[in-house]
Amino acid sequence: MTNYDKLLEKVRALGMDYRWAGMFVKKLRDDENAFPVADEEKKKWALERGFYPGRIELYGLTEENYRNYVPDFNYFMLHPMNNHFLKWLDKTTLKYVLNSNGCEDTMPQYYAYVENELCGGRFTYLMDCPADIARDKDFLWNLLQQKKILAMKPNSGTSGGLGFIKLEMRKEGLYENNKPIDMTRFNEILESMRNYIITEYAHQHHELAAVWPDSECTLRVIMCKDPAVDRYAPTTWSCAVSYARFGTSVNGGASNLSSGGVGVGFDFETGKYNDFCIRYKRYCPDGKWMLEKHPDTQVEWKTSGLPNWQLVRRKIDALCQHMSSLDYLGLDIIITEDGMKLCEINSHPAMDYEQIMCGPTLGKEKVRKFFEHKGLFRYDEKALYEAYAACQE
Repeated sequence: MTNYDKLLEKVRALGMDYRWAGMFVKKLRDDENAFPVADEEKKKWALERGFYPGRIELYGLTEENYRNYVPDFNYFMLHPMNNHFLKWLDKTTLKYVLNSNGCEDTMPQYYAYVENELCGGRFTYLMDCPADIARDKDFLWNLLQQKKILAMKPNSGTSGGLGFIKLEMRKEGLYENNKPIDMTRFNEILESMRNYIITEYAHQHHELAAVWPDSECTLRVIMCKDPAVDRYAPTTWSCAVSYARFGTSVNGGASNLSSGGVGVGFDFETGKYNDFCIRYKRYCPDGKWMLEKHPDTQVEWKTSGLPNWQLVRRKIDALCQHMSSLDYLGLDIIITEDGMKLCEINSHPAMDYEQIMCGPTLGKEKVRKFFEHKGLFRYDEKALYEAYAACQE
């Protein structure tokens, strides 16, 4: 049995970022629960190459193909991937950063920011706040009455466990994330929000709603800045990962995979879906985590693709050029009827199931060069196994 607290100390001693080490160990524990490996030699083989043991089953790892996959240990050791311009990716700052150079329409309208506890949860009214709504204790209620639906999200972290909130006023009453609530709950939300942004709610394209209507489909597109050959040449970017996330009937219909959603890879050039989607194994009572259809609506992936994709792709290119001081961007995007809205940009997004949906990341030449340039292979993966072995009880 693994002593995970002891393992946490050891991976931090190996030089892993303090906070990220906690996430690394948690994901290792999740992997051991989802994909248990009884064979100690197989477990050792995976760990000595920087992988969680369950990746043998998840990726189909062999001695011949493992070099095409990003190892878990090395990927976590690379944190942080971006330089000091990382501060641009704060959700509030991002709105200002993208307010020029043809990127203005990629962000939703920003109405207000609820400050942190040190500031007493004070409301700061932002650039798109309606001028005809009084700045007083009834602001949120009056804004909801006018807009009918709002997106409210933490500026960073989970902000006390509230997470993302879709607040909606329907004919039949108030709703939080598609569930009816009363005024008591509304006031709890109002009083609990700290470090929160209140924005326009971006509605997905009707073709995406036909796949799953109860939550918005979000794309995850990871872009890598190509290493410079000529330091004076214009910046170019390559796509490492591109997939769409759809909600399901599991856990309230949220689209993120950690809540039971499904992910389907798509071709970055054309927007065409791959033939299968995946969901986390813990949400698969029959053990089948690769699916040819949406589990609820039975939509087949191989027959369709993303709407408005060429327009969205041009916008992604513009975003990358505009933010070219950064190196690694995990874009979260909602495709709308007439374009796209950017939810956020992650600086170090997950890289696990993504390598099933989108293929082995290091099998793409330009992406491999990016990770080599970043130093992905400078770490001694065997140190991971030694640390793991020392924590068995």
